[in-house]
Amino acid sequence: MRALVVVPILAAALAAVSAAPLRAEDTDRLSIRPWIELEPLVRIGPGPYPIPVDAAEKSLLEMGRVLLSAMVYGWDFSYEPGDKARRVQERFVLTPLAQLPWGNPRLRVVETEVANARLWARISYALDEEEARRRAAWDSGTAELSTGQGTAGLQLGDAGRTASLESAVRDAIRRSLDIRYVNKPRQITGEVVLWSDPTVLVRSGAYVTTATVKLLVRELIPYRIF
Repeated sequence: MRALVVVPILAAALAAVSAAPLRAEDTDRLSIRPWIELEPLVRIGPGPYPIPVDAAEKSLLEMGRVLLSAMVYGWDFSYEPGDKARRVQERFVLTPLAQLPWGNPRLRVVETEVANARLWARISYALDEEEARRRAAWDSGTAELSTGQGTAGLQLGDAGRTASLESAVRDAIRRSLDIRYVNKPRQITGEVVLWSDPTVLVRSGAYVTTATVKLLVRELIPYRIF
């Protein structure tokens, strides 16, 4: 029995959107407001403490670049849900489709603020025509919208923030699958894009990230073919 294949339709939607010329006023701008601790509860590695603001600004800009890349280009994903009865361990892999380069003049820090031992920034990115069309294709109604939550320990530092985001994306995909499919799949692959600025909190010694994504299923393999 063949695997169930869901043909990706982002490319078709992108082609349809590209067929209509974008007006200047259609060019969009993305904005996020990330933060970073100046006095981390868990110190990782050598270095001054508290973290100097200039060093924190560089880390915050890199964080913003990664988040905005996920909002413009997104990831390929491969997800194998865990199944205790079948002794299958969960496996989830996110692969960035592209990254905004350092020094991109359309990515800029609009403002910064220090509050409660944290450095906050509002980072803005002006989409070019191709990027605006890509976002428009995701917003064309063909992609599933889903929100998930993920956690990772503070002791992981910046890697913990990344892990909590990936966990939130995985949870959003899982929630979408639970709604759309009665039976748990063996494996699912597709594309997913971060749709809005994720929320990051610190709670009980962990980063807690809430993320809203849009996703398209490329291929779904049910258990019955094994």
